[in-house]
Amino acid sequence: MTYNVGNGLADPERLATLLQETAADIVGLQELAAVQAEVLDDLLAGVYPYQLLVPSGFSGKGLLSRFPFLHQEQLQLYPGRPDLRATVDVSGIPLGVLVVHPPPPRLRGSRITFDAATLAQLDALADLAIEHAPSVLLGDFNMTRRNPRHARFMAAGLADAFAMAGTGRGWTLPVRLGHAARFNHRLQGLPLRPVARVDYIWYTPPLHAEAAWVGPDAGSDHLPVLARLALSTG
Repeated sequence: MTYNVGNGLADPERLATLLQETAADIVGLQELAAVQAEVLDDLLAGVYPYQLLVPSGFSGKGLLSRFPFLHQEQLQLYPGRPDLRATVDVSGIPLGVLVVHPPPPRLRGSRITFDAATLAQLDALADLAIEHAPSVLLGDFNMTRRNPRHARFMAAGLADAFAMAGTGRGWTLPVRLGHAARFNHRLQGLPLRPVARVDYIWYTPPLHAEAAWVGPDAGSDHLPVLARLALSTG
């Protein structure tokens, strides 16, 4: 499961309940705020005994796992926005997990594009996932399937779980206005209809996707994405 929890927008107790009900084995969180991390650590320690939480707001991230960590670290691939990397032991098989949130593209001249540092960050993440396969790459990538980096990821050997095994459009954003929106805060709680798919579960061989779907709302401006992945051992 991957979920951008909106820097506190997702109510902490509601978020904890959603995680318990969806029962994902591995959860990657983006925009994790301190109050959310405190509640998850307190309420879900029994469900997710292995946690790597970096609750720094918009740059915050978290990794929750039912499987033990063999290795964990923060990756400094973009200034001020560390990504998380871990290796988890899945019944004796080491699985690489990356939790990421690159900055959004910006208007540059007549085009909306990622800056050079973000492109380098994305390339490095793809390389790490492929190099340490099997791996999953969880995050809000701030891009749709039309972005050239989506095709680059596919060409590198990564698979988009929702594209492979989901149904429908898979739109995850926006469910409501986020903290970064420059609008009257009285509008922030109003529901919106998502129009973009920017949240992804990428994976490498020998994993394959059996199903993928958009999860329920816990109060963020994003919706979560879940996938059921199987590991081919033959």
